[in-house]
Amino acid sequence: MPSRRAVLAAGGLALASGLAGCNSDSTPPEPTFEAPTTAWPTAGYDPAGTGNPPAGPAAPTVAWRRSRGSLAPRLDGALSTPVVAKDTVYVAGLTTQIFDRDDMTSVLAAFDTATGDLRWQQEVPAGLTGGPALVGDPSTVVVGGRDGSLHAFTADGTEAWTVDLRGRLDTATAYGDRVYVASGTGRLYAVDADGSRAWTADRAGPFGVFAGDEPVETALPVTDDRGVYAAFTPFDRERDETVLLAYDHAGSRRWRTTLPGRYGRAPGGMALTEGTLYVTVGGTVYAVAPADGTQRWQFTTGAETAGPPTTDGERVYVGAKNLYALAAADGTERWRVVNEAHPRPTNGTETVPYLARPPVTDGQVYLRAGAVMTDDGSRRWGDDADAWLRDSNYYTELFYRRPMVRPAVTETAVFLTHTHHGVVTLR
Repeated sequence: MPSRRAVLAAGGLALASGLAGCNSDSTPPEPTFEAPTTAWPTAGYDPAGTGNPPAGPAAPTVAWRRSRGSLAPRLDGALSTPVVAKDTVYVAGLTTQIFDRDDMTSVLAAFDTATGDLRWQQEVPAGLTGGPALVGDPSTVVVGGRDGSLHAFTADGTEAWTVDLRGRLDTATAYGDRVYVASGTGRLYAVDADGSRAWTADRAGPFGVFAGDEPVETALPVTDDRGVYAAFTPFDRERDETVLLAYDHAGSRRWRTTLPGRYGRAPGGMALTEGTLYVTVGGTVYAVAPADGTQRWQFTTGAETAGPPTTDGERVYVGAKNLYALAAADGTERWRVVNEAHPRPTNGTETVPYLARPPVTDGQVYLRAGAVMTDDGSRRWGDDADAWLRDSNYYTELFYRRPMVRPAVTETAVFLTHTHHGVVTLR
């Protein structure tokens, strides 16, 4: 493994046309992720975003629920993917354009995993646009703000530090004692667990691939021992591409490539294995080589939007209108779970697309409030939670580009956020 890193690092220096600013000599973090069974530390479970924990419950039922209104102030906004650290589950309410522009206050809340009791909550007046991630030991909870501030809190809710970056921040990914977070200005930041900024990857390219400080849409970065990968889609009607970038852990760019993308659409997400980087852009899934960004295959779902992929090594699972299982080697479709959602938003429908990251473990793919079998997509237990929409006062067309239900899985429980029902645990 060290020899591979050395080769890739040498190649990265040769390929890099832009270096990170701000302390690019920072010591690379040590990989400390040990595939916990009792925790879901970042939005993608592991730094690579595979959504593939070692184990999950076979047929859990609802253990507790906590509504948005059970907190004061309310847990408003688009709810983040839960992250879990042993006995605590963390959820953030993310600022969206549909809420009061004069009051962007967001809430980060911590709940007891066994009872659902509120342990603590923190209000962020400027608003949160990134969900929580856990970094370091003991773990610190890190969340990204609308104003470019990265906030960190200790396990008891005490503010640990705040670092001012630039632009609307997405959800961070933790790797060892460092987090990587993408900004709506097209930059990638590396911040150590003590709040010190390790480096900044400026807007990419010898002259910048984005003009000025035009806003971009971002995805959760993914990372392994070779480095970190980020995706950006510019808000430019004349450009129809998503920029995919790879850096080493010292901040030097290894390669840059582009994938077809749609104006103003966020890249859906990424999942990384030893041999392949899987990326969703619009309704298409791409497989590229982590070493140089060369495209290997693509699969088109036919939907306008697809969510983040997950993988168990044999297959890649991705939600769009339907849930798809693809052969990891060549992208051929193995099966699909058909969703009766309308192909385009229609107010009043009781079904919406499958856009959340679908966790996979123990031969089952977790889909909203249930699971299907990995070998053929047949229902194993539970349901997809669409029935929960019938008593909702939320317009379903608001959720055709963001998930209605976001699950996280540990050995004994499924923790999920639901747009109408708040935070729910199945055990």
